[in-house]
Amino acid sequence: MIRFFAVLLVVLLSLLWLVQVVLAHPGMTTITWGSWSLEMKTATLIMLVAIACVAFYLAVSTLRSLGSLRKNAYRSRAKAQRALNQGLVQLTEGHWDKAEKLLTDNATHSETPVLNYVAAARAAHMQEAYERRDQWLKQAIESDNQADIAVGVSQADMQLASGQLEQASATLTRLRELAPKHPYILKLMARTLYRQESWEALLELLPDLIRYQLLKNEDMTKVQGATLQAMFQKYAKAKQTDKLQAIWKKLPSVVRDNPQAIVLYAHALHKAGDDVNAAALASSQLTKQWNDELADLYGNIRHHSLGSAIQQAEKWYANQPNNPVVQLLLARLYNQQKLWGMAKSYYEASLNQGPNARAYLELAELLETMKEPENAQRCYRLGLRYCIRGEGERLVLVPTQRQPLNPQTPVLTPYNGL
Repeated sequence: MIRFFAVLLVVLLSLLWLVQVVLAHPGMTTITWGSWSLEMKTATLIMLVAIACVAFYLAVSTLRSLGSLRKNAYRSRAKAQRALNQGLVQLTEGHWDKAEKLLTDNATHSETPVLNYVAAARAAHMQEAYERRDQWLKQAIESDNQADIAVGVSQADMQLASGQLEQASATLTRLRELAPKHPYILKLMARTLYRQESWEALLELLPDLIRYQLLKNEDMTKVQGATLQAMFQKYAKAKQTDKLQAIWKKLPSVVRDNPQAIVLYAHALHKAGDDVNAAALASSQLTKQWNDELADLYGNIRHHSLGSAIQQAEKWYANQPNNPVVQLLLARLYNQQKLWGMAKSYYEASLNQGPNARAYLELAELLETMKEPENAQRCYRLGLRYCIRGEGERLVLVPTQRQPLNPQTPVLTPYNGL
């Protein structure tokens, strides 16, 4: 640039000298081209030639400067691209400080500065430098105002990872206003609400999570289960069966058809004291599709009509006679009916098919009621060993000469007459 002005000064001085010479020796000049001729003062011609030379020089200099600027810009972009590539490699390898420096030093010359700043924010985040992280994210937005969602998603993801739940929730709330159907924003919102234990808000979010098929992986299924369990427990503990039923009806059909959701709802109804509806739900679902958890609950419910419950359980037993869960279910129902001989037989059969710590205790207590202390002690010992070792042992009860308290024979036959 200094050279340019120096040359320009020399040219101007030369031009002034030439003007003085021409003015001191005036004359006429004729230019002839075929039949065409042009006559002008010599001073005018010299002035025009000088102006043309200066204009030509300025034009050439300008073109050279533009070429140099374009060349420098190309070099800067190439350097920025190399820095971006190297920075991403360093970020992937875990060299956070080197990555941050490479990504930010040449970000202004990058063709995609938003990528530089977002990656630099990730590097700062991994160093737990959250203020720098937020600074780079702010610059990312300033560099490309069309990348608001992309930058916001990255910010919320990092805030959630660092345990900044309130900030993540605020970021995601703003993003949902911009993109209410964005699947990853919904997933991040669900995870944030789950960690905040904001169950009511998460319950409101469930329909969207289902609509966009975001509950298929294990983590999101866990989110749904925890939400339902927390809400059901809240109202079950308060004995508010009306609100339990209202929540259940409000849920999408795909949730109401989910076996685990049905189990949670049935348990909540039982805990709230609504055994009639709990039994009806469990019976209907078990007839459609067997579920061990639901069968366990059905055996512990205080049924309004034990006879009908036992008849239904005998039907299930006929379809799967070697299932220890069905046998335990029948044992509990007969125990409630105080048909202790039948209950004892089913308890024994169930425990020999599949050991169960609670069933050992229930049978031991039943045997004490039946005045069989030796057999009761045997059940206590086997139950204790099972709890400690986790391995079942064959249960063999000692025959007793005492007449059973119940005249019903302990033969496993379908129950009739109740």
